[in-house]
Amino acid sequence: MKAIKTLALLLIAASITLGVNAQSAATGAKSTTTAATPPAKTATPGADAKSTDKVDPAMKGPKGETVYTGPKGGKYYFSAAGKKTYLKQESK
Repeated sequence: MKAIKTLALLLIAASITLGVNAQSAATGAKSTTTAATPPAKTATPGADAKSTDKVDPAMKGPKGETVYTGPKGGKYYFSAAGKKTYLKQESK
């Protein structure tokens, strides 16, 4: 009798799992059993998608590029090739 109850519970659990997976596949939703994806980095206000550093609105790059201030105070922009290019600091 105990084996019949266990078998019945396994059958119910399997049918529920298959129903949920079929429903999520039909709606395009991801299964809740997959690993969680890490949260995306959010950019600071005013920064574009290439950097999470602060934008320096008072400066522009040599061809009008957006200039960013790094965590240690360095100023840089992204070249047309997408490379980070640092600006020389002016001596005071």
